[in-house]
Amino acid sequence: MSKSTPVYPIFLIPSFPNSKDLSPHIKPSGSGNAPVGASEERFGEVLRHYFGDWVMAQQEMLPPDHERPYTADFVIVEPSTGLHVDIEVDESHSFATGEPTHCIGDDDYRNKCFWEAGWVVVRFAEEQVASQPERCCRFINNVIAKVTGNTAISKQFVDVPPVTPMKQWSRRQASVLKKKKYRQEYLSVTSQ
Repeated sequence: MSKSTPVYPIFLIPSFPNSKDLSPHIKPSGSGNAPVGASEERFGEVLRHYFGDWVMAQQEMLPPDHERPYTADFVIVEPSTGLHVDIEVDESHSFATGEPTHCIGDDDYRNKCFWEAGWVVVRFAEEQVASQPERCCRFINNVIAKVTGNTAISKQFVDVPPVTPMKQWSRRQASVLKKKKYRQEYLSVTSQ
């Protein structure tokens, strides 16, 4: 039996022993200096438009027995419960090195570290945040509302359609996307 291909948005929700306090076991330890993806600046603006000061960029989380922390692209902290949502933007390959990245299975251990620390993890394909940022925000809001019961900002998304799902890529598929200059194609369209 073959394992099905993961579909973006990918999300993981941990179990919470107390429904009123959803704070993670491990909180952010400060700002990181991981490279910022090509679409993240614009997406950060859209996140802040909808979620305001709930949004922090480039926050580090140090799992137990690790020497180096992981840096979340964005963290959204829902204020009434302390819920922490790790928002990740996955690109198929690096512009700097050309190497495939965020391929099927690549981020499983990292996701597990955040999940075990009590964070919700939401991963989008870069194309989704570049071409459908409001739809991605709707998805995030729906996850927050489901976990916390906080629907205070849900009315902003009444007329926003759901995000279009996308299959995650294999290493071979990422190499093909690189040869086709796939990232440049959708990033140039959204930056005009």
